[in-house]
Amino acid sequence: MTASTTPLGPGTLKLGETATALDVSCQLTAAQVEWDKDKEDDETTLCGDVVPGDTTYTATLSGTLYQDLAVATGVVAYTWENKGQAVPFEFVPNTAAGATVTGTVVVDPITVGGDEMKAKMTSDFEWDCVGEPDITFGGAAMMAEPDAEVLEPA
Repeated sequence: MTASTTPLGPGTLKLGETATALDVSCQLTAAQVEWDKDKEDDETTLCGDVVPGDTTYTATLSGTLYQDLAVATGVVAYTWENKGQAVPFEFVPNTAAGATVTGTVVVDPITVGGDEMKAKMTSDFEWDCVGEPDITFGGAAMMAEPDAEVLEPA
């Protein structure tokens, strides 16, 4: 297989229900869906067999965006008004590549303000996904099986 790379952008990030989604794409300077792995220790039985520990994966949607304090319907207002709410999202890291990540995140309000006078204010965010997000590559969805057991070699 030859190497294949994809740059971030141009793409989109939309928050909320499809018909009324807030498109925050032009506020973003960074965005990614990240996975965290939590694996319990393997256990050895008396006969020497090894029982693998359970593995749990959780995902977050994170990134950096410009604060739009002059816009009453912008992303800062949206996160403050919807704090703690589970909202759907659609993330397209690169439109030409055709991959789309969809799911639900719990919105936390983003920081307002900055560290440096006269600098453009940005906020980092990290929102927990509810369940597992789905990814579609060029039209074919790859969905995790909700009750699938993940085993790791001993």
